[in-house]
Amino acid sequence: MRNDNSNILLTRRIIGQDALETLATVHGRFVRQRRDGRRVIMQHCVLAGLDFRSMCFAQAHFLGCKFTGASLVDSDFARARLFASSFEGADLTRANFERADLRAAAFDNAVLERTRFDKADLRKGSVISQNDDREIEEFREICSSFRNASLDRTDMRNAQMKDVDFTGASLAEIELGGADLRGTRFTGAELDNIALENVRLQEADLRGASFENMVPELDGVLSTPLLPIAAQKLHRALHRHEAWINSDGKKGARADFSEHNLSGIDLAGRSLATISFAKANLKGIDFKGAVLAACDFSDANLRGADLSGCDLRGAQFIGAHLDGLRLEGARTGVLAETGLRTTFPDGFLMESGRPH
Repeated sequence: MRNDNSNILLTRRIIGQDALETLATVHGRFVRQRRDGRRVIMQHCVLAGLDFRSMCFAQAHFLGCKFTGASLVDSDFARARLFASSFEGADLTRANFERADLRAAAFDNAVLERTRFDKADLRKGSVISQNDDREIEEFREICSSFRNASLDRTDMRNAQMKDVDFTGASLAEIELGGADLRGTRFTGAELDNIALENVRLQEADLRGASFENMVPELDGVLSTPLLPIAAQKLHRALHRHEAWINSDGKKGARADFSEHNLSGIDLAGRSLATISFAKANLKGIDFKGAVLAACDFSDANLRGADLSGCDLRGAQFIGAHLDGLRLEGARTGVLAETGLRTTFPDGFLMESGRPH
């Protein structure tokens, strides 16, 4: 640790709880402009699992640090520099990141209830890394991410979030007024009671997202329609598809529901083999006993869907969002004469305890 007249600098250290509390005390004096205060600057330090509850690190520097699994409840990081830091699995309830530099930061699987990001910078950041022999440098651009994070009443007003990744996140009643969401990825996200009319949404990816309590006028800017597919259009497409299946492609036409909204629809027992549901909103859909062989569910939102008793041989679920998915009695594996095998996201079967 180097301590000069203005800063405490720590590089590549594993920080313990006692040391953290000491640093918080010294930095708090810096924030209050006490003569015995020092700004805390950390570079590539590990702070995983620590308790930051109610601590003040406003205007501190944490560059490339790991806060994995830490508790930052009621903490204050206003105007702090947190470039390329990781908060994966952390609890950031009511934490304050107002005007913070969070470029290339990761909040995947984190809890962010009433967290403040107003006027924060969450754009992508450029990172230069070296391999073990220190001879080759690699330049990478990393996007900030909230993948599968839980955001409830979070304040993101006027935040810079171009190209941020919210894939699979749950966003309820968050404040986005004036935010820059150009190129932002919301694939499979859950958006509840959010006003998007006054934000910049050009090139945002909203495919497979689920929208609750949203105004119908948003249909013009959403990739996945706000309202489910009309019943008449759905059944006409299914009738033509089943004719195509039964005639070996001589009659009817193969259905394609990619990027459609079929949330909550009852398709139990239907013959739906080979249909593409890629990036579709299938939240709560009833597929019980349906034939879904060789179907494409890539990046689809299948939260709470019922696929019990289905034929899923050769079906693809890469990137799909499967929380609460029911698979009891489903048939998986290789589809004869095609070589296609049922493929779930990495770790899904192992984590859920379901047999292959």
